Amino acid sequence: MKKRIYDTDESLVVTISGLKEIFEKAGVVQVLYKRLAPNDNSKNQPYLAPHLSELAFLPTGEIGQEASTSKKTSDPKRQIRYKAPLPMSWIDVEGNEYPASRAQVIYYPQYPEVRLSGFLQGCKADLSEWMQPNKQGRVAGRVLFFGVHPEGRVISWLAPPHSRIAQEISETPSVEITSIFYQLLDSSKSQSSRSLLITALRRIHQCGFINGKRLDKHGLLKDYNAPNGGGYTLEAELGVIPNGIAEPDFHGWEVKQFAVKQFGRSASKPQTLMTPQPDGGVYFNEGLESFIKIYGYEDAKKVDRYNFNGRHFYNVRQEKTGLIFTIEGFDAESGKIVDAEGCIALIDDEAKTAASWSFAKLLGHWKKKHNRAVYIPCIKDKVDQGVAYHYGNQVELYSGTTFERFLKAITEHHVYFDPGSRINNISTKPDPKHRSQFRIKHGDLFRLYEGKEEIDVLLPS
Repeated sequence: MKKRIYDTDESLVVTISGLKEIFEKAGVVQVLYKRLAPNDNSKNQPYLAPHLSELAFLPTGEIGQEASTSKKTSDPKRQIRYKAPLPMSWIDVEGNEYPASRAQVIYYPQYPEVRLSGFLQGCKADLSEWMQPNKQGRVAGRVLFFGVHPEGRVISWLAPPHSRIAQEISETPSVEITSIFYQLLDSSKSQSSRSLLITALRRIHQCGFINGKRLDKHGLLKDYNAPNGGGYTLEAELGVIPNGIAEPDFHGWEVKQFAVKQFGRSASKPQTLMTPQPDGGVYFNEGLESFIKIYGYEDAKKVDRYNFNGRHFYNVRQEKTGLIFTIEGFDAESGKIVDAEGCIALIDDEAKTAASWSFAKLLGHWKKKHNRAVYIPCIKDKVDQGVAYHYGNQVELYSGTTFERFLKAITEHHVYFDPGSRINNISTKPDPKHRSQFRIKHGDLFRLYEGKEEIDVLLPS
């Protein structure tokens, strides 16, 4: 028999502070919430976001594709959806957890929207009174909480309208991290995520050069002098602890630094957007060694080494590899996905797929690209202790990215495939190195977002 857990006398009097304690004891490191709308119920599926990029904080599983049976549209090309399991459980006032083993997020690119599904199926917690539309599943004032656990799962709580939590939430310090979700704060008042970010970056800029460092997974500070320390040092200053759930962020902002020789100059190196390995074609089916023997070439200087590199642009044959970089299942004119099984591919002269990346796989990587991003210029210098970094005051804020914008940017030659794969000792003891990179010039980053803003963190915002 299912157990009622959110409309009991004990749960109804729990305060926001008490809820934080429940989550903290369960190991939660981040608490987010959304106010449920009348259509947010078990039948209509709670609305989470317009795009997956707004849900970088959710530790979803592998994304899969399928055709939708929805009757909202008669166009079969628009009946497309992508699903990802969500490791989720409900928690009661005593800290007992009730797994929702069938919970998943579903992305409908044709609308677009992302919804939560299966969160009641097979679960031993009884939430039907407040989530079924024929009961109280359409009433206003319900609040859904997601507690993100560092192990890559979500612990949830539902506050009915007459609960103390639902009554306190309007006066509780929080910050808007997406168009739908807010994050609970420990500070005395609510602030915008933009304001929190600018304040933090102002302080970091005013520190001058900062010795290289990083935070480990436990939040402990470590010296770090490797060449890639600029990002780690910045994250450490922001108090961002690395984890395997998603890319590190600061109150919903993806934080990126880029190297410059001096402030005021633009970045000279391209930005690497993601590095996913192919999940189709010769590369996937036969392995890198077979792939590189067919499409790579011998290194002119290093003996017994084969390389596969060179910039590949959309629908242009790359001379060194003989491959054409293309997209299947995407309508560039409308900017829409038209085939759930679409992919990005490298095609040879015989129309054979050398390598391909399914939309489902790439969506999983793009989901980690937060809907909001900040890029900070960084000067590196050598010091007695190793390496130090100075972060600039002129920063770039971007907002509103989607996977479809990424595909569109490929068709317009702004995003390109720039591999750096190789195999040493190929005839004796092959030592492969996989490097599949999708890149863009720094000056073209704005094409991936709806909005761009250049600000000076030293000026009043």
